[in-house]
Amino acid sequence: MADRKLTVLLAGFGGPEDLDQVPEFVESVLGRVPPDHVIPAALQRYRAIGGGSPLPATTRRQAALLEEELSRRGVAADVHVGMLHARPTIDDTAQQIASNGDEQVVVISLAPYRCEVSTDAYEEAVRRAFDGSGVALRFTPDWNAHPGYVETLAGMLSDSLSPAPTGTKVIFSAHSLPMRMIEQGDPYADQLAETASEVARLLGLDDWRLAYQSVSAAAREPWLGPSVEETMKELARDGATSVLVDPIGFIADHVETLYDNDIEHRAEAEAMGLEFHRCRCLNEHPGLIRSLADLLDFTGG
Repeated sequence: MADRKLTVLLAGFGGPEDLDQVPEFVESVLGRVPPDHVIPAALQRYRAIGGGSPLPATTRRQAALLEEELSRRGVAADVHVGMLHARPTIDDTAQQIASNGDEQVVVISLAPYRCEVSTDAYEEAVRRAFDGSGVALRFTPDWNAHPGYVETLAGMLSDSLSPAPTGTKVIFSAHSLPMRMIEQGDPYADQLAETASEVARLLGLDDWRLAYQSVSAAAREPWLGPSVEETMKELARDGATSVLVDPIGFIADHVETLYDNDIEHRAEAEAMGLEFHRCRCLNEHPGLIRSLADLLDFTGG
């Protein structure tokens, strides 16, 4: 029987669940009216993966599964979802929590790797949304190196490599960022390299790459590289015949994996003569859910 009460907020990025939501979503992400070519390109990408992003629904299922996992650990919990660029927004969820009379909320960023546009932005939005409400906030620490998370990534990659040809080259990938963020001290790239290195160590991988993807169509400055495309070209020139992209930068499949990896990168790889494989994201994997539950222990929740 659960003997404690806990209020949890999963803070995530969000995505458009249908095509009608795409313009508002893109404008929210960019923080400005996008150039004319951006919305049609985004609509084309979402049409190609079924007409919307599965990310918000996956996030809601993660919340429900986390409630169940906490209950198994003897913790009665209400796990809420608040998204930066989709509904329910962080503001909407904060209002709901405050109206419930909850005195404290533990906030988990659904981005394992801290950066200005994910965890930093989520936490800022949460603080702003709860300002003046009287609700105390506690934020879990960065969790890119959490052992359970890393072991779950390694297990998923091992399963994906099993049907691939011997000698398949592994490219760990993540969303690119403007270089200025890294130069200003953002830990994102270092945390990604730490996680990739540990996953590779657990699997005994000696030859792997870390690359970046999904540069914004509205980009106006240099972004972090090398790109997945550049890395595949290098591997093909060096004689590789098979490649596996593991998008460890994302915990759930969405347009960046379902379109950028599965459609664009696959086509590019095949044009280079590379057999293409892709590791699925963790999505609702029990290992991910257990790792999120572990984070709450770190806060004394």
